[in-house]
Amino acid sequence: MKNKKECLILSITLFFLIGILAFSIFNWEIISYLFKQVVSGASIVKEYVLSLGVLGVIAITLVIVMLFFFPIISSLPLQLASAVSYGLPLGILHVSLSVFLASQLAFLFTRSAFFLSSEKQRQKHLLMEEKIQTSKRSIYVFLFLAYLAPFVPFMLIHTVAASSGMKWWKYALITLLGPLPDVVITLWAGVKITTSTSPLTSYIILMVIIACVVASIVYKDRIVDFIFAPKEKKDD
Repeated sequence: MKNKKECLILSITLFFLIGILAFSIFNWEIISYLFKQVVSGASIVKEYVLSLGVLGVIAITLVIVMLFFFPIISSLPLQLASAVSYGLPLGILHVSLSVFLASQLAFLFTRSAFFLSSEKQRQKHLLMEEKIQTSKRSIYVFLFLAYLAPFVPFMLIHTVAASSGMKWWKYALITLLGPLPDVVITLWAGVKITTSTSPLTSYIILMVIIACVVASIVYKDRIVDFIFAPKEKKDD
């Protein structure tokens, strides 16, 4: 049943992607114009952020930290603004340190109380803790894998890590290195799409991202099974 559902979703997605590709081929002038507008918009954002000076760095950091505790609102636009404005290496460093700062606050809040968590978030947290306890993987391996899963919010990962009882320095190391692959890939792709002088390059990267997102949604259950990898039951 699961395979039939996956095949159906993939077939529908493939149909729409072929449709988008056909539209793009016959209307490439429109597609090129749209991507040029995106590049133009990125230039405006860059000029504005740089005009703020140090205040721009501080403001982006504060908002990323604030949105970290409200995963329903994405901080991705601000992350991209940092990468576009300050360049990819500095943007990655800026965003990574912002996430790291937020993770340390999450550690303090989690160790003290869950007053910032809703009932739904607490239930998700408890469910993930239960899965970790029944997983054959260590919590450290689990956390690094969880960071790579696009549907697991960083906030949830950090609160689970903070409540696991691990020492602070281990928590700090994991929450500093764990998000790096996601941050690097996301910002690299975003900068390429929003600043590339070649609409074709931006278009290809965007299509690859769409395909990866769809694949992650379709195979979500399999990815979760791989991450949690439940312990094998021993025969009595």
